[in-house]
Amino acid sequence: MEGIAGTYGHEDCALVGRMLRKLRHRGPGRKRIHADDGLVLGARAAVTDSAVRNTPMAERDGVVVASDSYIFNRQALRTAFAPEASAAASDAELLLGMYEDLGTDMFGYIDGAYAVAIADGRKTVLARDRYGIKPLYLSGGVRRGTFSSEMKSQLLAKQDFIPFPPGKVMVKGKGVTPVRQKTTYVARVAGDAGAKALRSTLMGATQAALEDGDRANILLSGGVDSSAIAAAASCLTDDIDTVCVAYEGGTDADMARKVSEELGTDHREREYEEDEMLDLLDEVVYSAETFDYPLVRSCIPNYIATHSFPDRDRITLCGEGGDEVFAGYDYMREIADDGRLRRERKLLLRAGHLTGFHRVDRMTSSASLDGRMPIMSRSVVDLGLGMSRSAILGSDISESKLALRKAFADMLPDEVVTREKKRFSDGAGSLTALVRRAESLISDAEFDRERTALPGDRIRTKEELLYYRTFAKHFDSPSATRAVGFTPRP
Repeated sequence: MEGIAGTYGHEDCALVGRMLRKLRHRGPGRKRIHADDGLVLGARAAVTDSAVRNTPMAERDGVVVASDSYIFNRQALRTAFAPEASAAASDAELLLGMYEDLGTDMFGYIDGAYAVAIADGRKTVLARDRYGIKPLYLSGGVRRGTFSSEMKSQLLAKQDFIPFPPGKVMVKGKGVTPVRQKTTYVARVAGDAGAKALRSTLMGATQAALEDGDRANILLSGGVDSSAIAAAASCLTDDIDTVCVAYEGGTDADMARKVSEELGTDHREREYEEDEMLDLLDEVVYSAETFDYPLVRSCIPNYIATHSFPDRDRITLCGEGGDEVFAGYDYMREIADDGRLRRERKLLLRAGHLTGFHRVDRMTSSASLDGRMPIMSRSVVDLGLGMSRSAILGSDISESKLALRKAFADMLPDEVVTREKKRFSDGAGSLTALVRRAESLISDAEFDRERTALPGDRIRTKEELLYYRTFAKHFDSPSATRAVGFTPRP
């Protein structure tokens, strides 16, 4: 986890310095600024106990690379394109070697999450991974502009901005083009063979996410996604810290405790109450950079969880992506056609940078944690998308994400393997308390009057208005409002 910021087509070191201060939580370990004629590139990095050396930038022969990333196939890339780099080279050093060899074609070979900025003489290159797992914002155009990792830093440019589009690369003065994927992992398998292949593939992705580190943090909700990640990690290390948060009436804590006992993790539970949620709301919305009410609901317990880990230097894993890849949402059971179900999952994956993936990034980085999602490895995603409806949706609602359940059924408690899907905020118990509090704080007249602050039905409920009031205090910008994701609710 890193924070990056910069200017191109103009040189403003003071602005980049202020941006990096806003991003200190993304990299409290090291900071560096590179300035050249007509550009500035800044980055800061966290310190983790990963075997990979974490440096904010790499530089050689006038080319400078800054990278907020984690790369699942980094060893294969190093062998193929940067053999001079050591096994402990940082992502920035690896990407520098790839750029020298491949230019901007390099991005098509990467399996991972990344937001990359390259200064090559007076030329600036920006790129973002295909699902936008890593954040990046942009003000300006292809000849002159400013970029950074979060809205709060981008506001300092005092210009309109947009999220940099996922799966795209921009070269200063030339334009924006799609990242052309150079490798594929598609393998269509069925039945028990699919579950076996998934187990092996997810184990590999988890090992790659840990970068051969021998310790891990895991956000453990007790659902099948995070439990599968915990099971995979437990085969790789016996030093795992797990955290689950709980509100009175939530169901996650009991399930997470059972998983922890089965796998032998060092487990912590964190209980919270309604007053604490309200006390944290300002800080959570500022960190999350959203007022989308389904997202804020899940951000609050997630924020508490990420700030509960005793060791912030460990890589932190979670199960995000499981619902999108393996059809975990209830409405998907109504889709009978394999092709249509595959297209629906792809649509959700492409929207994730504004919803669930956004939450994971902001909540882990708010605690200066290096958060990673093994399920979003291209090998796992492509394997999952290649599975038929019958392989991922059983006959009963408790058999959604069937292949994932089967893959680790022998390592997890039966009640977890057969547990029905719950929204994170439901399982954590935050949903009803937040709705109730919004109803008590906002009258019908206030709602009717204030919801017109945004066009259409963007402010849908009193709960969302409660969050928007807080958001507007910190992000008084039409660009920020437009950049907020929209999670539909049936």
